[in-house]
Amino acid sequence: MMPELPEVETIRIGLQKYLVGHRVEDIDVRMPKQLSGNPRDVVGAQVTTVRRFGKGLVIDLSNDFSLAVHVKMTGQLIYKRVSSVSRASKVSRVKVDVETLPDVYTHVVFHLDKGGLLFYRDIRQFGWIKVVKSDSVANLPYFKELGPEPLKDLTREKFTDILNKKRTPVKQLLMDQKIFAGIGNIYANDALYVAGIHPKRPSSSLTLEEQTKLLKAIEAVLLKGLQVGGASEWQFVNALGEAGDYQNFFQIYRKDGKPCPKCGTIVASIRMGGRGTFFCPRCQK
Repeated sequence: MMPELPEVETIRIGLQKYLVGHRVEDIDVRMPKQLSGNPRDVVGAQVTTVRRFGKGLVIDLSNDFSLAVHVKMTGQLIYKRVSSVSRASKVSRVKVDVETLPDVYTHVVFHLDKGGLLFYRDIRQFGWIKVVKSDSVANLPYFKELGPEPLKDLTREKFTDILNKKRTPVKQLLMDQKIFAGIGNIYANDALYVAGIHPKRPSSSLTLEEQTKLLKAIEAVLLKGLQVGGASEWQFVNALGEAGDYQNFFQIYRKDGKPCPKCGTIVASIRMGGRGTFFCPRCQK
């Protein structure tokens, strides 16, 4: 499961709270393929803000450089504060690092002032960090291709216009980041269930009433995900390494073989675009 809008926003909120004001004193790049650009460009700079675009994050620095980050499937950004960190000795910093998060999946460590450490962990190594000029973030391949985002700039008019022009199965359309930013497999499944729409329906076949219900359902499940700190079905944790709770509130996701919460019909599952798709044969038309 790749972290979606609620999970990445949860990370952003935590990083905004704990990183802003810290100065980057050093960077330990243990796996060079996970960080592109010159890491020395961020050393000595202070974190000013943390932004999110779809499933991507941007950590802005005081010297007009930024860290653009995509955690992909298993990436984690974990902040820890260790009061005993020695700012004068790199040996001491490495010692604290190893003691604090001792595993082979930590690929980049940012040593911060005030005893702060930011770890980038990634079991499957699909994620990335890019050191870029702040004014070039919008031109990065992932960021420049994002579509409108629910709870932000996706209006009902935009939503209706997009659906009316596409015959793509509605679930696949919802998950296309170039069409709608931030929605992934979990929340697409749950939103379609809440709205009573079959995931294989051609997008253009939805009536205006169904379109309205679906947009409201998307917003509702995303807001619930945000409220409970995202879903930790697999590797997702927040900026302090803590799990979220949305897995305890799944509407239809991963409920195949169980009775539908609404009507009792056994929940079915299929594969769409290589992703597990769950639906009630009776409730979703």
